[in-house]
Amino acid sequence: MKLKTFIRLLILIAVIVGIYMIYNSSFFEGRPPTVEAYLFPNKNEHVKMPAQAYWNPDKNIEIHAGDESGIKNYKITAVTSDNVVVLDKDLEIVLGKPKEITFSLPKPEIKLPDGTKIHYKIAVTDWSNANFFSGNTTIKELDLTVDTQAPLVNIIANSYKISYGGSALLIFRVIDNSIQSIKVSNGENDFKVFPFVEEGVYAVILAWPVQNNFFNGTITVLDKAFNQKRVSIPLIKDMSVRYKYSNIKVKDNFLNGKLNELIDTVGERNPNDFKNNIEKFKYINETIRTSDEATIFKAATEVDYNKIYQPVDFVAFLPLKGSVVVGNFGDHRSYFLGKQKISKSLHLGLDIASTRNAPIIATNPGKVVLTDLLGVYGNTTIIYHGFGIASLYSHMSKFDLKLGEEVSAGTIIGLTGQTGWAFGDHLHLGILVQGYAVRDVEWMDPKWIKANITDVFMKAKNIIKAQSD
Repeated sequence: MKLKTFIRLLILIAVIVGIYMIYNSSFFEGRPPTVEAYLFPNKNEHVKMPAQAYWNPDKNIEIHAGDESGIKNYKITAVTSDNVVVLDKDLEIVLGKPKEITFSLPKPEIKLPDGTKIHYKIAVTDWSNANFFSGNTTIKELDLTVDTQAPLVNIIANSYKISYGGSALLIFRVIDNSIQSIKVSNGENDFKVFPFVEEGVYAVILAWPVQNNFFNGTITVLDKAFNQKRVSIPLIKDMSVRYKYSNIKVKDNFLNGKLNELIDTVGERNPNDFKNNIEKFKYINETIRTSDEATIFKAATEVDYNKIYQPVDFVAFLPLKGSVVVGNFGDHRSYFLGKQKISKSLHLGLDIASTRNAPIIATNPGKVVLTDLLGVYGNTTIIYHGFGIASLYSHMSKFDLKLGEEVSAGTIIGLTGQTGWAFGDHLHLGILVQGYAVRDVEWMDPKWIKANITDVFMKAKNIIKAQSD
């Protein structure tokens, strides 16, 4: 009797274990299918869709489903926010038990006005025998708002022209319920915009860097339904500005002296690591210069682009009293050792000098965003003034300001000197538009500032006020 009971118990345990193993095997696989939705703004691009999104039905949405046991079927329904059924797709049987399938999301057969809210429900079932042999089902839900209209862009005011190497101001309004991005371009570089005076209005000072051979100004606005509007910026392009091309002879005594000094100051390499003096020269003039300019660009562009701004009353940038120009902006410099051209550079500032260790004065208020010893630029301070405009002061012998300090007009920034790649006491002045160096002479001229910046700001503000009243 005891033996029979023991055998029955073993059989029962075996059955339970067997059932457990079968249930937990792939035969009863319990993981539901993965289901993702992707929107195709164009044929070559796709983005993963969030659960709530704007949608232009002209743009395809693809559903991708995957499961280890294979996809069995799917069903799709869509209703509007007032419970009108606009789509009810019959159960679609998938043959061959594929582990992955992709299909286009069906669109309502009727045209729906902008603003219509549609709730999609996509149910995908696999071939598992879980859930009493009915399989695992994943339900993907999308709440879509129909949006077929491209944003409207209206230019309010702008500078009359932009000169090669110079700057210009542009103010415009964008009308759209779901702005995703606004990009202002000169054809090669992109500029962020600043919300101006009221919501929906934007201002940007843009640059035509001397490195760019052409200017093709455009505003491109993309909304969250991937409708896009692109308009041209109505600026006259002034190509009459000419820049100097200089050939500079490098002397052996310089290569044997100043170069080693600079390499030691930078501290990244040992002067003895280089094969010859030409290698040292290229390292400082090209590698370290590029590194310096990347540091400058980063400091000048890490600003807040989100809050709503009022016009800024810029005045002329005149940091040195009684100064003379000793080096031109945009000077294309080629360096020769004997007859051999060993390097080249582009001078992205204006060199001015007065007396030795002369005080450098801030004529526009702002905030210190960089104060550091750089390789080529030497002791350098950058002050940010608003709307992407920053001023740079290099080769100083002494710093007087600290990082993050708020600066008022009339504040002494430091003293002129000859730190870095400098020959004689002077100030390297740079004016930066979102990190891009522009013609200093424009921003040192009160008449240019009034005509191209101040008057444009005020004209735009008056138009905006009149439109709002």
